[in-house]
Order: sequence, then C-alpha cells, then structure tokens
Amino acid sequence: MSFNGVYLASSYLLILLGLTGLLLTRELSSPYLLLTGVSFALAVLAEIKGGKGTLPKLLANIIIVGVFIQTLFSIFILKALPIQELVHFLLALQAVKLLASKKRRDWLQLYLLSLFSIVSASALSVEISFALIFILYIFTAPWVLVLFHLKQGMESAGEDPERHRQLVSWSLFCLVGRISGVLFLLTLVFFIIFPRVSVGILGDSWASGAAVTGFSDHLSLGDVAEIKKNNAVAMRVSIDRPDLLRGKTLYWRGMSLDRFDGRKWERSKIKLTQVRRVRGSYLVDDSPGHKGPVIRQEIILEPTGSRALFALGRPVTISGRLRHLFLDPLGNLRTARPFTFQTSYSVLSTLNANGHENTSGSNFLQLPTMDPRILSLARRITKGRDGEMEKARALESYLKKNYRYSLKGLPTGGGDPLASFLFEVRQGDCEYYSSSLTVMLRSIGIPARVVNGYLGGDWNPYGEYYLIRNSNAHSWVEAYFGDKGWVTLDATPPDLRVGGRNYFESMAHFIDFLRMRWYRYVVNFGFGDQYQIFTALSRPTTWFNFDPRGFSISKLRRWLVGKPDWWMALGFLPPAFFLGWMWWRRKKIAGRATTKPLSHQATERYRRLLILLGKKGFRKKPGETPDEFSRAVERNGSRLVKDFTSLYQHARFSKRSDFGDGLQKMDRILTQLQKI
Repeated sequence: MSFNGVYLASSYLLILLGLTGLLLTRELSSPYLLLTGVSFALAVLAEIKGGKGTLPKLLANIIIVGVFIQTLFSIFILKALPIQELVHFLLALQAVKLLASKKRRDWLQLYLLSLFSIVSASALSVEISFALIFILYIFTAPWVLVLFHLKQGMESAGEDPERHRQLVSWSLFCLVGRISGVLFLLTLVFFIIFPRVSVGILGDSWASGAAVTGFSDHLSLGDVAEIKKNNAVAMRVSIDRPDLLRGKTLYWRGMSLDRFDGRKWERSKIKLTQVRRVRGSYLVDDSPGHKGPVIRQEIILEPTGSRALFALGRPVTISGRLRHLFLDPLGNLRTARPFTFQTSYSVLSTLNANGHENTSGSNFLQLPTMDPRILSLARRITKGRDGEMEKARALESYLKKNYRYSLKGLPTGGGDPLASFLFEVRQGDCEYYSSSLTVMLRSIGIPARVVNGYLGGDWNPYGEYYLIRNSNAHSWVEAYFGDKGWVTLDATPPDLRVGGRNYFESMAHFIDFLRMRWYRYVVNFGFGDQYQIFTALSRPTTWFNFDPRGFSISKLRRWLVGKPDWWMALGFLPPAFFLGWMWWRRKKIAGRATTKPLSHQATERYRRLLILLGKKGFRKKPGETPDEFSRAVERNGSRLVKDFTSLYQHARFSKRSDFGDGLQKMDRILTQLQKI
C-alpha cells in the first residue's frame, strides 16, 4: 500500500475508534450518531475518489455556529444534561470536519476531536467493551501521529511521500508499537497511583447515565410484568458467607408501599429520617443485639432511575459512596438522588430478624372500595382458623394452589382488576398475588404491606457472586404479627417462577465474571484498593502465600479469585508479553546476524557508514564507486573513511573466512566517526 493509503486508513481508523467509543455508551441521541456515521462514510468515499471535500467552507462554518447556539439553548433554556449536549456538539463538529476539505490543521483538529470522543466515552460508559476501544486507541494514536509528522516533514522539504514508501516498514511499526506499549504501562501506573477523590469531577448537575428500570414510590398493577420481560442485569451481589444462604429463598428488598387505590400502590407521604453516619458507615439499626446470623453484602447496582437501595435481610449498617441516606417508617432505605450511574455499596445485615416498627397511625389496614366478593373469599378461606399467623398462611396457600402464574393475559379493563384476577381470569403476575394477599389480610384485620424487589438470582461460580436480572423482579407481602413483627409472605406459585437453563450458561457466567472484575477493580477502583496494593508491595513475603497442601482446581480458582492483586496484574500481562516478544525477536535477529556471510556483514557496516556520512553532509552519488567516494571524503579531511573502505572491499572480495578482526576494526572506525 502507498504511504498516503496507509496514512489515510490509519487516520480514519483513529476517528472511527473515537466514534465507536461514543456509540457503545448508548447514552447519545440517535440522530447525532447517524449524522456522524453517514458523514464518516461519505468522507471515506470522497477520499477513495480523489480526496475533495463535499461541504463548502462557508456552509461548514454556518452549520458549526448554528449547532453551537442550539447546544447553549438546550443546556441553559431546556435544562438538558450538559455533558450529553456537549458530546452532541462534538459529534456535529466531527461530521462537519469530515465532509469539508481537509488540510494539515483540519487533520490535527480531527485527531483532537477523536481524543475528546474517547474522554467523553470514558465519562459516559462503564462497560468492559470500552476497555478494548481504549487499548486500540492507545496503540493507534502514536502510529497516526508518527505518519502525520513524516508526511508533514517530507512535504515541507518538497518531497513527495509516495516516493518514500519504504518509510512505512515493519520496523517502524514495531518501533511505534514499543512506544505504545510503554505508554500503556505508564497509563496503568498512573491509574494505580493517582489519588482518588470521593466525588465526581463533573458533579451531579452534569450526570447522565441511563436508568434500566426500577421501583419508585408507586407501582401499578402490571408494572412488574413489564420489568420481568427485560433480561438486563439489575445488580451483582457478593456475600462473605454464601453457605448460610444455601437452600433459602432470597428476597432482595427494595421498596415497601402501603396505600392502594384499587389499581396502584403508593408510599404514604410520611417523614423521612436521615440515617446517622458513624465512622464512614450509615447506622441503620442501632437496637442492642441482633437475632440470627450476620452477613456482609457487596452490591454493585446498575442504574435504576429510583432512589431505593436493595439488600438481603434486615440492614444494620450501609457503607459506600452515598452522600446521604434516609429511612422511612416503612423500612425503605432511600438516597438523596436517583441512581443514574452504576453504584456500589456494602451492607451488613441480619437474616432471621423481623422488624418491630410501631404500626399505630399507619395505613397498613387501609382498603379501597372493592368488590365484596373479595372480603367474602377471605372470610371463607380463614373460617375455622385460629390465630392470625394460621389465617395468613391459609390465604397464602390458597392463592398458590388455585391460581396460575402468567405474564400474559393479565386482568385489564375498567372494572376491579383484583376481582377480575380472583374470580375470572385466575392467572396473573406476582403483583396480582401480592396485592390480593395484602387486601385480604387487611380485610380480616391483619396489618400488611406490599414489598417490591428481586427474587433469587443466578450463582456465578467463577466470581462467587449472585447475578440478579430485571427478570428476577418480584413483589411479595410483609404482614405484621404482634409477637413476631413483620413476616414475609409470598403467594406467587414458586414452581412457575424459575427460568430455564441456558445451554451457554457457563460461558455467559465467565463473561459476566470478567465484567464484574472490570467494575470492581477498574470502574470502582478507589483509595482502599490503592492502600491494599501498596501494603502488599511493602510485604514481599505475602506475595506467594499459597498452601500447596490439599491442592485442587476448585481451591486454586477460589484462591485466584480472592486475590485482587492478581487481577490487577492481569492488566500488565499484554504489554509484558509484547515487550518480551520484542526482546526475543531482537535476540533472534542478533543471533542470525552472527551466522550471516562475511560479505553481508561487511555490507551492512558500509551502509551504516553511508548513513552516518549522509548526516554529516557527505552523500555518495549513484554512479560513484566506493574508492571515488572515499577520496572525495578524504579531501575534506576525513582519512578514516579510506581505511574503512579498504576493509570493506577486502571482506567482500578476498574470500577469507577469518575476518573477525577486520569487522571489529570497521566497528571501531564507525565509533570514531560518530564522535567527530
């Protein structure tokens, strides 16, 4: 390929990497992405046909000014998210630059815009796919800049780059690759040692992020069914004592609601209490002593668009990058702002403890105007039952056994949806079961509330954590009993809530494990991780603290997964392998050089002489013999060249095999000439 061909292909690849990074964020407006993509394709076609721009300069300037005014209007008048609008302006600017005619300055501006694209993508994306784009960008950018400066230098000297195709060689590519490898290593070093701050540089007013879906202060019948149709990841949870959860149904509690109007559940307008922070952790439950085992959960929560925190069991303390935390009388934990970005926090909770909040003056017995058949059904089911607990279990069991779980054919229309569910359709999603059970419990005088969250989750054996998806969304009931407190009840048929197995489940678990490690040790890398690394470096005796006794593959896997230093070191492996390969290749080439024929070794040294003299102003003419050239140089005061030429000719034409001393003399002369 010609020099210009390599240069243009590399330049457009650099621009494409920046645009791909923005595309993978899934945060930007589709028209802007489509505009830039079409402009990129048209620019490439224009280069293939002759390299002339398709957009006049005056029109390009008018478009840029217009888009800039529109960006300011969106930010300050329409109150749009600033970072998204600025990136939209960045895309429009790239589209205009791609379509206009391009000179040196324009190419430099496009390179700078591609850099801004990568920086913007890093602020908008936390996916592991960005890592691949970033690494490719690090190795592509130096190569493009080297080609740009070679092209600029040759054109400034009046040379045609097409006449110097030999400049784009494998050796140049390897040299730039080594430089990029060093840059990558320096990037990793700066990433590890650079001080961490607890707040974002852009601030909350610049935040974007996409809410996948979640739970808010209200829930209409049928909402959970829509959430369950989305199989996206909702959160990942690591447990310090997973053995305690074996054989248990896992309820990840999110939002509790107490007011029902017949179609929609809402949270009463009750006062929120700010949770007290003690030594970096929020103290949720300060009651003396906790029943049941205590577990620690490390939760990575995807954007939900709500302010609810999810946890297993009854939280005691919560820690993480949460500015404020609030608790209401319903037991809901809420933050000051909705989660528009991925959030990580740690929860210390008890498993077998029921809440004993005071229910006086609450809405846990509130009932809307409902079909009288519902009250009659509740009384008929609980007739002859002694005690509130036995009545509650009877209602729970009746709904489980006599109705069918389904996400389709849900009760709709203008009538009473619960009556339609119980007496006509007789099938529905979990919120129909929880709503029906809550209403019937309240109708017989038992305080109850609906709770929304997630049920169960997939156990990932590689990372040893629970993967909870939106399809795990669930709604259940908490009923209050004077001697036991709040007790969990679930009337949804259990056998129909279990999803099928994926044939590629093992591969999917491994990929998600890599994504989990990316979130944990890159996206959420903080001061605590820096402290652990520096502490480990200061104690070399702990680096290989591995007991070989009782070795097994499963133990090795758990040991590797439990060592964060190992996973941080994985980032150093690609550049280390690359540098090792370059060292091995150089040694191999050096070994081959010693076995080359004598005439080849002498010729290589003579070429080095010509290059050295060319830098000093002595250039050998095409028809000039080595003797004529040495005499010309000798007339300018350099006698060493004549001796070197004599050794060169002797090595080439004497057919001697023991000319090692002559080669050494040639090397010494080259060294002396370099010093002159």
